[in-house]
Amino acid sequence: MSDIEKAKQIAQAFDEFNESWLTYWNTYIDMQNSLYDSLRAARDVAWLAATDADKLSIINAAQRQLFSTMPRRLDYAPLSQINRSLDYALGKINDLQAALTSEKEKCKRLEAAIDVLMEKASRTERELKPEL
Repeated sequence: MSDIEKAKQIAQAFDEFNESWLTYWNTYIDMQNSLYDSLRAARDVAWLAATDADKLSIINAAQRQLFSTMPRRLDYAPLSQINRSLDYALGKINDLQAALTSEKEKCKRLEAAIDVLMEKASRTERELKPEL
């Protein structure tokens, strides 16, 4: 394979990667927004457990602590900080693959946590409904 053909293949691979990255980005943002919405909704339900002002204060303080530990949203990195060497790119691809593997495992844990929270919300809903 000639150098020109190899360069074209590499360029095509990066083009396809960029398309998939944009799809991933849009999905990530949708999920992140949805997670923030469900966190707020769950927080509101958790406040209902407060039977008096002291318990409300305790719940509020615990939630404030939890929310203070939330990670910031991603900062934009200017292009001047990007190394364009293909050797450097291989290391960055390995970093990406490791991060995505970890992310998949965390998504599985998130799914399990969602299942538990949904079950507990359903149970709480059943307890709140009057007996027929």
